Amino acid sequence: MRGRYDTTPLQVAEPQKQVVLAIDDDHNNLKLVAASLTLEGYEVLCATTGEEGLDVLEARPVDLLLLDVRMPGLDGLEVCRLIRAQPRFARMPIIFLTADHADAEKMMVGLDAGGDEYLHKPISRRMLSARVRNLLRLASADRERQLLLQIAQSEKLAAVGQIAAGVAHEVNNPLSFVLSNLESLRVYSNDLMRVVRAYRESPAAGAALDRALDLDAMMADLQPLIDETVHGGTRVRAIVHELKTFSRQDGDTFEPVDLAEIARSTLVLTERELSSRAALEKHLVTARIELAPRQRLHQVMLNLLVNAQHAVEARAPAEGARHVIRVSTRVEGEFAVLEVKDTGCGISESVRARIFEPFFTTKPVGVGTGLGLSVCAMVIERLGGTISVESTVGHGTTFTVRVPSVAAGRAQVAPALAFG
Repeated sequence: MRGRYDTTPLQVAEPQKQVVLAIDDDHNNLKLVAASLTLEGYEVLCATTGEEGLDVLEARPVDLLLLDVRMPGLDGLEVCRLIRAQPRFARMPIIFLTADHADAEKMMVGLDAGGDEYLHKPISRRMLSARVRNLLRLASADRERQLLLQIAQSEKLAAVGQIAAGVAHEVNNPLSFVLSNLESLRVYSNDLMRVVRAYRESPAAGAALDRALDLDAMMADLQPLIDETVHGGTRVRAIVHELKTFSRQDGDTFEPVDLAEIARSTLVLTERELSSRAALEKHLVTARIELAPRQRLHQVMLNLLVNAQHAVEARAPAEGARHVIRVSTRVEGEFAVLEVKDTGCGISESVRARIFEPFFTTKPVGVGTGLGLSVCAMVIERLGGTISVESTVGHGTTFTVRVPSVAAGRAQVAPALAFG
């Protein structure tokens, strides 16, 4: 253990070098490539046949592949096809090396096989370095985007998990009276069959059993039982639908949305759980957005509600009073606005300054991931909007989301979001 005044230098791990594999039967070309890229700070692995290169790929992680087109045995095109057939190599950049003159038809064959770029021999060191650097930069950006997508999905499921008890109760209640009503309907059905059979035997026997079973009261009870059962089944179906919506990963379809509808459908899952902890107020006015990913906005809404729930749980209300969670939507000029306000514990100024940072949380281990609000900020900012917070310790917090009502156009907006 390091003491308070220990002056031993800290051992800082060096950044891991990116690995380039060069496969070429020309030893001189391999030396040139290895020397050039080593000077640029890459770790370079070399192979002189396609078979040898495939063995290297099996043994070592590789970030980028330089692949000669013409080689004895397995040529570069076949090696490329074998590599691309494996999902784990689907995103690895591949640059073909060729001594052939530039030929659009031949280049298309290589690109169709799965290559990303072509370099013609003799290879320019500057061009080699630039192509490798750019492709690795794009690959790194793609990996970061995939990581963000995984983080967003994990946070969404974590938020659903935190309200799971309320969801289970919400499903159990209508399901219970659906089953109870079905049992009553089963008994009524049996009694009705008995009366029908009695009438078929004789009108007198039927009338007698009709009076004994009080068929008029039974008939009066049938329609309310059926209506309640249908209502309960519809409620369960709505909850299951919302759960499926939240659990799906293909949530980046841009479509017209209404923040009021987003709030209502999210509350299908959360309202009972929230209402057990605070008085829930809803002021939902139509606030349309021309183009937005519906599921991402559901996720933002869910995360804000879960945060409000944690806030009211962290501070006891005044004696004889209840906490309040207020959800509202409105239009302000060119913006659709969503607001979630609570009378919970509030957030200190020092915490507010970091509240949208990834992995920052003040919650106990196992309660918060520290990703919910950072994901909210990512979604809203990439829609060209803002998310802000106002809070007073001991009095409560208000999160306000503003999204432009009219998108600049899907062609411009969607690529900038890079959700998937």
